[in-house]
Order: sequence, then structure tokens, then C-alpha cells
Amino acid sequence: MHRIIRIFAVFSTLLLSMCTIYAPGGAVIAPNGLSCQNRTDYGFFQGQQSARCYYQCPDGTIRRPELEEAFSVSSPLYNASKDEVDAQFCQGVVAQPTATQPLPTGLPTETATDIPPTEQALPSPTATIVVVPNLPPLLRGDVTMCDVASSLINFRMNEPVPDLTGKDLTVQIADQPTTCSVNPVNTSLLTCTIPPGVTFPARVFVSLAGATVNDFIYNGLGCAKIATPFPTTTP
Repeated sequence: MHRIIRIFAVFSTLLLSMCTIYAPGGAVIAPNGLSCQNRTDYGFFQGQQSARCYYQCPDGTIRRPELEEAFSVSSPLYNASKDEVDAQFCQGVVAQPTATQPLPTGLPTETATDIPPTEQALPSPTATIVVVPNLPPLLRGDVTMCDVASSLINFRMNEPVPDLTGKDLTVQIADQPTTCSVNPVNTSLLTCTIPPGVTFPARVFVSLAGATVNDFIYNGLGCAKIATPFPTTTP
């Protein structure tokens, strides 16, 4: 019996020594648009700091690089220019073709009169290119209220708060879609429902008008199961 207890204690200690703790306060966002969530990986009581980042390339694609060190205002990538970050994380992005291609030199060109009557020149199809602008992060990364019992959570938005009326806003918590709206009492807060079965830490993903504006890990610090008492009636 004592041997089983000893084995269980060693196994529990091993599990506790191998975990990941995310830094409180949300993601660190650099002026160049690189956003990183710091974390500490514990393995056998040795903590290793790293960061999970996301970055939107000029063509709209999203990169999620992993850094082997904590990301802060003193990091070289934080102070790098946008061109330098593009060169590091957006390599391999296929450039969009230009609208017109130059004719090769030394070859005769045809005019409209050179085309036979039976071979009419057809207009070349035009492609519609939707350009998604680079939008600033919507959420700061911190939470003012998290009530697991009522499945509600308040995210603080960056100032100045944009007008979200009629905007295509998509929010996911732990890869599950959720419903969010601007808090009517404090308009600097975005109030969202917590999807069923979600436990923290959890990933928070936000897109606005088709562009990713937030992708970070909320560690659940401050979440509470607030039980709201209901009045009971006596027969």
C-alpha cells in the first residue's frame, strides 16, 4: 500500500513539473504589427521561456512563428521595421502578377487591322482583387470579468474603440465560435459568451472584416464561478 502511494506521489510530481504557464496581461504587440504571447514551459522543474506569435504578411496571409525566448519591448523583433519582419516571416509568399506584361523586344506587334475578320479579338477577363487593410488589434488581451457560471467574459478593447456597427466581427474561444457585443454600460469592453466545455487557458481568435486582429492565449487568471442565488418560494 505504501508503495502504491509513493508511486502515485512521484507520478503527480512529474505531471506538475511538465506544464506550460502563459504570461498574464495578454499579448505583447509591437509597432510593426508582430503580436506575441509569452509563456514558460516547465519540464522537470526547469522553466524555459518562449513566445507564440502571429503576424499578417502584406498579401494577407497569417504567419504564426514560435520564438525560443520571451518577447518584450527590448527584443530585436519588437524594434525591427515592418520590412525587416516581412523579410523574416513572409519569405515564400507568391507575389501577385501585374495587370500588364511588357511585350518582348524585337518581335512585331499586331494592330487591330492585322486580325482577320473571322478571328475577332476578345477582351481579356479582369480579376477582382479584394484588398484587406492591415487593421490594428481590437483587444488589449486583458479581461475585466470572467464568470464561468453565467458563461460571460469581458475583454478590454484598445483605445480609441472602433465603431463595430454593421462590421463583420468573428470571435472564437478555444476554436469554438462565440457571440460578442459591445458592453452597453462600458463601451470599452467587448462582452462575449463562453462556449460550453471551454476550460482555460484557451486561445482567443478575433477577425474583423475578414482580417485577423487578435490571436492570443488567455490563461484564465481571474475567472471565477460566481453562483447567482435565486429566490425560493415556500409553499
